[in-house]
Amino acid sequence: MKITLLNDLSAYGNCSLTANIPVLNVLGHETHPFPTAVLSNQTAYDSFFMKDISSFFGNYVAEWNKIGERTDCVYAGFSVDPSLPEKAADLARDYGALFFFDPVLGDKGELYKCFDASFVERYRLAARRADYITPNFTEACLLTGRDYHAVLGLPDEKSFTDNLLALAEKLFLNGAKNVVVTGAEWHGKMFNACFFEGNPLIYECSLQKKSYSGTGDLFDSVFLGYLLNGEPAESCVQKASDFVSECMAYSIRQNIDSRHGVNFIPFLKTLR
Repeated sequence: MKITLLNDLSAYGNCSLTANIPVLNVLGHETHPFPTAVLSNQTAYDSFFMKDISSFFGNYVAEWNKIGERTDCVYAGFSVDPSLPEKAADLARDYGALFFFDPVLGDKGELYKCFDASFVERYRLAARRADYITPNFTEACLLTGRDYHAVLGLPDEKSFTDNLLALAEKLFLNGAKNVVVTGAEWHGKMFNACFFEGNPLIYECSLQKKSYSGTGDLFDSVFLGYLLNGEPAESCVQKASDFVSECMAYSIRQNIDSRHGVNFIPFLKTLR
């Protein structure tokens, strides 16, 4: 299938478009990227150069329309323009395509340094229109108005996972058709909380000893690639989670800096 990718292009960091494109290509899909921003290296480094080019999105779409191109799925990831996910949703609507939204906003209870509260409000509007949305635990709290630290501080596993599912359900009730809340770590365990067409699911992932930038992009790409190949969403969560975990474990053994992202290239051949 044809997938329009809205994400940044970082020269160093092994993330975003450089993760999306090879994974989706290996899974049999044709990718058409719009780089929302170009970066010398991803933003987890102490210093980086970034140029916002999201204002050219309309030019891209106009040219695509001139040459008669269409798409089957619009994927929206990192953007430094808070209105861009809504424009991506508009494009999906106009093409009759699937809208897949990864609302990149923050992690570990905080907004990333290049965002402010205005992004949260605009992303809530786009989230309502998503066929699939994949916020991490922090982003799900931001989008639903929940207190990240209050949820994280719950005293037992069932209370924690029930609250994770409540986050996913609230995003569903607000309009998103399918939800995966990713990367929720609690007391040495890692969970994904899903709400697929009204059905709740908790998937416990392997927790690695080290965190890496770009794992969300990898998860999205594997999940979406299998989904567009007709796999059930529940199976896609398992395959994406297991793939990311395997890549992380390998990268830890190689002692790769967390800012460099995981070395996933050796594992592309395992995607079928």
